[in-house]
Amino acid sequence: MRVQMPRAETELSSREKRHMAGLLDEVAAGWDGMQQGKSSARRAAENRYENALAKFLRTWDSHQCPRYWRSGTEFASRRDTFQIELTNVARSQTEMPPTQMDQLLLASRKRSRGEDTLSERPGIGVPVVGHIYRTDTARKEQPFLPPNGGNLTLTAVMEMEDDDADPATPRRCRLQLHNALNVQTVKMKRDERLLAANFTAAKDRALSKKSLGLFSWLGLFYPERTLGDSHLYCMDSYDPQRIPVVFVHGLMSDPHIWLNAVNAITSDPELRAKYQPWYFLYPTGLGVPQTSARLRNSLQQARDYFDPDHNDPGMKRMVIVGHSMGGLLSRMQAIDPRDKLWNAMFRKPPEQLNVSEPVRERLVSALKFKPQPEVKRLVFITTPQRGSDLAGTNIVRRLASLIRLPVDTLLMSKQLLTGNTDALSPQIRDWGFFAFLSIGTLSNKHPFYQGLNDVPIPVPYHSIIGQIGHKPLQDSSDGAVPYWSAHLEGAKSEKIVPCWHGCVERPEVVQEVVRVLREHLRESGRTAR
Repeated sequence: MRVQMPRAETELSSREKRHMAGLLDEVAAGWDGMQQGKSSARRAAENRYENALAKFLRTWDSHQCPRYWRSGTEFASRRDTFQIELTNVARSQTEMPPTQMDQLLLASRKRSRGEDTLSERPGIGVPVVGHIYRTDTARKEQPFLPPNGGNLTLTAVMEMEDDDADPATPRRCRLQLHNALNVQTVKMKRDERLLAANFTAAKDRALSKKSLGLFSWLGLFYPERTLGDSHLYCMDSYDPQRIPVVFVHGLMSDPHIWLNAVNAITSDPELRAKYQPWYFLYPTGLGVPQTSARLRNSLQQARDYFDPDHNDPGMKRMVIVGHSMGGLLSRMQAIDPRDKLWNAMFRKPPEQLNVSEPVRERLVSALKFKPQPEVKRLVFITTPQRGSDLAGTNIVRRLASLIRLPVDTLLMSKQLLTGNTDALSPQIRDWGFFAFLSIGTLSNKHPFYQGLNDVPIPVPYHSIIGQIGHKPLQDSSDGAVPYWSAHLEGAKSEKIVPCWHGCVERPEVVQEVVRVLREHLRESGRTAR
């Protein structure tokens, strides 16, 4: 994905400042009205204050990037002069400086899809989305910043000092951007007020299909073009107390499918306070073992970066939610396969393979690994735990022939297929390159599953399984994955939903994910609810 370019630094013209000063006159009139009079008059004044503040922020952002806003900037109207004070540094998890933002966007009160729920909290202030461009500098400073930039859930409040009626003395105005995920109330002049919030707008932008949707096609057919963006991403500022919920999409898909689930988490006060949503973005053309190794490396990098001492209470209780192929990647983070995956696919130990050392190391890391200790619960959504016979059909094989493997995967496959025929399982030897594609590793005939289903899952796990048609459950399917493949003995729960395979956004599925997250809180001792 393209790197965003920073907006050029500009100076406000005298005309622009005069216009903005007129808006501050309105902000001040609303602020002063909120401090006196009857409750109905104060409510009208609050509306006046918020409407004027919204126009002021939109105007300032349109004329000048927030990174170039300066504390002490003065705006002089015909009636008064105002001096803006800004927070210069982030105050823990509660307040963000405007000067760390590339854009301040008013939080929309409309959803990108009309049937979804808008999550808002009434109160004082103007909800905004603080957008951070994904520049080269930002990527170095924030390695887990999403490909389409950061989108923070903020609320702007402007406190105004009393007007001393001295035209020579500017009226001081303190502009604050509160992190609405962490701040419930703010102290005003007369009392403490509930902070307004829009919990949906930032997530709408962060998981926009417009910005992420192209990844699904490129990731399947041209995986090498997307490898640079294959990574774990945080959707909010990291919080050591909150539990990461990592969402992993499936084949020919991308993270925008998780919008409803993420919105459900941020809509609920308890879940919002206890969880932080992350997602894993990956090219779906590569095989399950290789891609699961990329997720494993990304999880390790995140823990070492955010929690180098491995003491953060939230990080120790991670939950991974995976759809379809993403469920297999999730499962591979929690298990200890020892030699079982290797022996299912190879007839010789690693040291006896006729391959280069980098290829040997890559194969070992993909098939012989230790579980991620921070992963404490898994949620599988329409996951082919034993593969799918659909993946082996002729039409799917023809589709697979269009996939262009990355150079390193192509070289690995050639070394295995040309100099190690006696070391490969018969299926891999007969299938050739198809065995190393995602579609190949999703076939129920792939030897990978012989090893996978012989390895216990040591953490609690839950299954959400789709069922379409009127066949008995044992013979049913979601249109892509049959029940016999999605079902796992030992699951803490199994939810059957009347949906096809791509059911992630359906209310029944979202509600079940929410239920499991509540259960995780109870069982991990984070709440008694």
